[in-house]
Order: sequence, then structure tokens, then C-alpha cells
Amino acid sequence: MLEIYCTMLSAFVDICYYIMDIQIATMEESYLKSYSAFYDRESYQEMFANALSKIFTDVKLGGVRSCLAIGAGDGWCEIEFIKHSGANISKFIGIEPDHDSAEHLRTSLRSSLPGVESQVLESKIQNWEGPGEPVDLVIMFQVLYYISAEERQKLLKKVHDSWLASGGYVALVTGRRTKAPNSAEKISENLGLPPRGMWEETAADFQKAGFTKQCEQEMQWTKDVTDHSIEDLLPFFQRKFKDRIVTLAELRDAMKGHISEGKMRTFCTLAIFKSTN
Repeated sequence: MLEIYCTMLSAFVDICYYIMDIQIATMEESYLKSYSAFYDRESYQEMFANALSKIFTDVKLGGVRSCLAIGAGDGWCEIEFIKHSGANISKFIGIEPDHDSAEHLRTSLRSSLPGVESQVLESKIQNWEGPGEPVDLVIMFQVLYYISAEERQKLLKKVHDSWLASGGYVALVTGRRTKAPNSAEKISENLGLPPRGMWEETAADFQKAGFTKQCEQEMQWTKDVTDHSIEDLLPFFQRKFKDRIVTLAELRDAMKGHISEGKMRTFCTLAIFKSTN
């Protein structure tokens, strides 16, 4: 009897985890599909363009010919980066798991970089074996803080040792810790996510993998969430949790008292690293 009970309990647990995986997958799908629309509503694009103008006064990428963009989404930021950088891109590889975003990226590459040989692969970076030949530039925008610390270290080592040409560059945008009460990071902490020094930890991992930092530019912008329902925002915060479902009630409580005048502040860093091999 005990053996039967244990078997039934194990089956029940498996079913619960299966349901949770389905729910999280659905959340992630909603996140990916709504990502572009969410960012179109705020000042991110203007802020990003200003950061590029500052960072490329000191760094020149004229010798860059090939590029790999990881988690490229619809490609707006990646294409803007290439245009501002002075790089002479002739080959572009994009990795993006969401089909709709990948299709948008393909269209944008044809219209914005018509002379570039481009390839867009619909895959998660964890499932991809890498480019056939090393590239001169790897772009990772708003990607690394969705990867665990252990996965991040392995990925950076793989990029440095195998995917990137000698003396190649990595450009990234990643979040950084802030004490601002109306920040996305503070709301995540209220939901139970441990405080993370995202930029500091990531920069240290780059050094361990064999990179040297060329430059960095801090970016701050404000999300207008006045017209957003909790349902609209839930996929963005669910993305940060891989082992549980975040409920609407939890998010509502986490945001209570932390959204001032319908505004949510976000802090991140744009940086360029260079391979030392």
C-alpha cells in the first residue's frame, strides 16, 4: 500500500511540475510577443541612441565585418548599434527563439542592411552550437540577466574561446542594481527575487573569461505604466522566475506603493568588451 501511495504521490508531483512548466512557457511566449510593443511606449529608444552617440566617440569598430546577435528580438537595437558603430558588416547571424520576433528581424535586416548576408535562427542560445566560423562582434542586449550565473560563465567562456575571433568585441546591455523604490528591480525583490548586482557580477565574469572592458555607459529610463494592466506587466516579471508561477495578486502587492505617478524606472549599462586572445 505504501508503495502504491508513493507512486501516486510521485505522479501527482510530476503532473504539478508539468502544469507549472506549461504555465511558465505560456508566460514567456506572452513576454516575447509583447516585448516590442512594451518598449515602444517609453523613452528607451531615444535613451539608447544617445548612449550610442557617447560610447562611439571613444570606440571605433571599423574593422568589424561579421556579427552574431544573441536574443536579438525584433533587431531594432542591434541594427542601430551596427549603424552607429562604423562597423563594415557583411555577415549577420541572429539567434531569436520567438517566431514572430524572428520574422520581424528578417524583414528589418532586408530593409535596413540590404547588402549584408544575414541568417536568423529560431533557437534558444542554450540549444545552439555556435557559428561555423568565429565572428568579429557578438551582441548581447537585455539577455544575460535571464541566464543563471553558472550558465552565464559557461556562455562567456564559449564566446571568448570559440565563437569570437581574436581581438573581437562583445557589446552588451544588462541591468544594474538600484535602490530606487519605483524600479523594476525593487519590484522583483518584493516578489522574492534575491537582490542582484547584475552589472558588477557580469563585468567580473567577462574578466574571468578573458575580456577587457573598452567602455561603459550607464542608461536610465522611465516606463510609463499608466495604461498597463497587471496582466500586461506579469509576463515581464514572470520571466525572472524559472521555478514558480507569479500570480497577479503577488505582483499587485509587490507594486503597491512603489509606482509613483504611473512611472517605473529602469537602470542598465551599455558596455563593450574586447577579447584578449
